[in-house]
This record gives sequence, C-alpha cells and structure tokens, in this order.
Amino acid sequence: MSYLTAQSGSDGLADNSMEFVVFFCDKQDISAIKVDVRMNKEHQLVLHHDTLEEGKYYVALEDVFAHIAREKSPLRINCDLKESGLEEAVYGLADEYALWPQVELSGTVACGYLARWSDHILMNIENGMVDAFHGEHIGRWGENVLLEALAKLSRSKAKIININHQLFTDAVKEKGKLLELEFSLWTVNDLIAIENYEKENIYNITTRKAWAYIQQKREQAE
Repeated sequence: MSYLTAQSGSDGLADNSMEFVVFFCDKQDISAIKVDVRMNKEHQLVLHHDTLEEGKYYVALEDVFAHIAREKSPLRINCDLKESGLEEAVYGLADEYALWPQVELSGTVACGYLARWSDHILMNIENGMVDAFHGEHIGRWGENVLLEALAKLSRSKAKIININHQLFTDAVKEKGKLLELEFSLWTVNDLIAIENYEKENIYNITTRKAWAYIQQKREQAE
C-alpha cells in the first residue's frame, strides 16, 4: 500500500505554513506532509524553500513538531533538507518531541546517514550523482546517469529513492527492482497518475492535490 504525502502548499494552502500543517494533521487518509527545512542565523530550523531573507518571518519546525505531538497525530513528516548539515539538528528536535519514528528526511541528506537511518531517508537520486551533474536541469540527466546513481545509492545502503515522477522510466523501475529499491515519486499532480502509481504499490507518492485525490476516491466509492 502506497503512502500519500501532501506536498507543502497542497490543495491551495500556503507553502510551509502552519495552516497547511493544521489542515492535514487530522486527515487520516493522508499519510504524510512534506515541508522544506533550512536553518536561520539563530540556528533555528525553519520552513522555507528558497534562501532565507533577513527580517522575514518563517514557521519554526519546532512549532510543527509541537502541534503534531500535542494532537497525538500519526501523521508522518517528510523534512526536505534545503541545505547540507541539518540531519542531526532535525533528528534532535524530532527526538525531543518523541516524533522521530514519524520523521523522514529527503533533500540534501548525506549518504553517510544511510547506514544509520535508511528507513527514515527518502534518498534523492541526485545524491548518487557526481557533482558535475548537480547544476544540470533534471530534464538533461540521461537515463544512464540515473541508472548509475541508483547503483551507487544501493551500495551506500539506500532503501527508498526519491525521484521526480517524470524520470521514473521503465528502465529506472526495472533497475530498482534488481537492486531491491523502493521509490518515492514527486510531485504527481495528475489524479489518474496518482491512482495508477498506487496500483503499482509505489512506496510513496507526493502531490499538491492530496486532499482532492482523497475526495475523488470517496466519491467513486459511493
């Protein structure tokens, strides 16, 4: 059975906002939320996708964890790390709120953490590529580059590969099966595509239409 993750800003809610967190906190059919994580100058983990701006307010990751812990929600939290070196800080904060079992890391996660936390990491496929490819747009990554990255990440003990669904080709899928890898696909906004990936038992599907998809499924079941 696939996990369904609400991408930050799903269903028209503000990106990386408490409004987004609160809305999905009690939605039992939603497996997880994804938030973007950075560290500010005060060494506080905050939610934002792009470079932080001086004097601007950002939601603190601690407030997210505190709300989910207070509500005793089983919701998983995919922390997409937007800069390197945040792994231990996220772990420490999650552990403080007894939420580490519900936390998954993606983004700029160092491969060295795979041996320790493989079940908690949705390892971005680009983390298995040489640095020369990191500046390239994903559309220019050849299939051979993707397959080599899968092999490298598998050797590093990766279990779940986080990949743009447009790059999830038949060759990538078959290579993943050979290496006994699971896949987390982002960002799948076509409702029919989400349903098809669920039928394939893809490990995780991240979407900006999470609640719309659940509502459609309920209507079809009536």
